[in-house]
Amino acid sequence: MHHSIEKLLGVQKFDREISLLEEAKIRRPMELSDDLRKVNAGKASVSAVEEVIKSCRMDIDKGELQVKELDGEIEKSKIAMNGSKTNEEFSICKGQIEKHEESQGTLEENVLELMSHLDTLQGKKEEAERELADIEKAYQRKESEVNGLVSGLESRIGGLKEERGELSVDIDQDHLDIYERVRSKVDADSVVPVHKKDEGEGVFFCQGCYMRVTKQELTQLALAQELLTCRSCSRLLYLED
Repeated sequence: MHHSIEKLLGVQKFDREISLLEEAKIRRPMELSDDLRKVNAGKASVSAVEEVIKSCRMDIDKGELQVKELDGEIEKSKIAMNGSKTNEEFSICKGQIEKHEESQGTLEENVLELMSHLDTLQGKKEEAERELADIEKAYQRKESEVNGLVSGLESRIGGLKEERGELSVDIDQDHLDIYERVRSKVDADSVVPVHKKDEGEGVFFCQGCYMRVTKQELTQLALAQELLTCRSCSRLLYLED
């Protein structure tokens, strides 16, 4: 086996582990997505109740204003009734007062119902806020845990990259460039062995793409004097000892 291949296999081992850790670092924060959706749903619930409360308060204010306006109308009708000069005028004023008082009574009942509904809504809001607080606490705990795991992964990745760099120093730069170039193209190992298809036939294949290796290429690999790449997938090839 070519001496550079031995060292490149070591680099490849680091790259495998680094790649797995990088994927784990990406996946970890995704674990928070369901919890974040719950937080957002909780906030939406609180917001929805607040909107209904706001509308209810506006209806109460509107009803109370109408009650006050009817107070004014009743007072005017009473003054007019007291100053009436005929029975007809007196009856008209009295009828207006009764009509206003009836309307006022209905409005007051509506306002009381709205106030009762408002109390119910306030209770729902407080319950929704408590639930949201619990959900947010759970999310914050999990977020802290995930951040700690990600930090640990980043530390491990940094250490592996440092070790990889130290190992790479001893590799011929041209050979390392070939490895890096192949690695940028393939989504798997860049250095692969060649294996026999059948012990009896003596036919060898690249273990990256399963292209057949020629006898001349096998001789080159056996001599291990220079690096050899697969004619199909460009991976670096070697014969296992």
